[in-house]
Amino acid sequence: MERSGYTNVYFQVVKKENTDRIKHILNETGYYDENTVEKIVYEEKDDLSYFCLNVDSAEYIGRNAHAMVDGIFVTIDSIVQHWEGLFYLPILIIREINNEILQSYLNSDMLKEHELHHLQRIIEHIDKCPDYIEKARKYNAGSCSYADIEKSIEFEVNKLFIFELPAFTSEFEKGEKNIFLRSDGLVSMITLHDKNEYVQYNLGNYVEKLRRTYIDRFDDKRNKINVILDREVNKQGEKIFGANTMVQIALALLTCLVLEQKNGPHFEIDD
Repeated sequence: MERSGYTNVYFQVVKKENTDRIKHILNETGYYDENTVEKIVYEEKDDLSYFCLNVDSAEYIGRNAHAMVDGIFVTIDSIVQHWEGLFYLPILIIREINNEILQSYLNSDMLKEHELHHLQRIIEHIDKCPDYIEKARKYNAGSCSYADIEKSIEFEVNKLFIFELPAFTSEFEKGEKNIFLRSDGLVSMITLHDKNEYVQYNLGNYVEKLRRTYIDRFDDKRNKINVILDREVNKQGEKIFGANTMVQIALALLTCLVLEQKNGPHFEIDD
């Protein structure tokens, strides 16, 4: 079977009866420790099946995140013999919100819905573009070589527009309008009533996280990284936001910072 059959293979692999096999495969890779693997469970919603890992710390998900799709490259010969090469296995990670204050503000269901939206689009995208698997291995921001920096930035920005942007649009249309700004243990909540502003802020936040990831790895190349990243965001965002997408993103970020300083409700967290 060619990799263009990813969707069919995904649903052959991601079944409840394959949970133990998947855990065995993950233990063989050493990607997670055995105790973590044991916590993985099978779930399904609206005909979408997936494996989910519930955690109570930031170890696998990052300090300021509470949900994500973690893509793992595994061999699935023991489940589906006719798949060639490594298989991209998404694991949905949900971090429990332990802080009582955050529990009253964050919508856990919406956070999970956001990631399920990603997962559905990832499955569809790999089916149409099977080379995504190899690109994800070679060009991801966390491990790409500097020689591949331009291709890596193109790949990562493309992910933002394909996966993140539609998810932000969807969650706003379903009623999620709050954003949270964190600084030095303080959180400010701001409510945005304009869809474009909400989408641009969240997209901009991801762009800046991406920028920091590259600069942390290649600090002496920060000027070139800034040029390439801004150029790529403008290029890929032109059809959606028009010319100078980075300017619009920067304005959305600045607007939220001003609102935070003016009237954002601040509360302390240690989560």
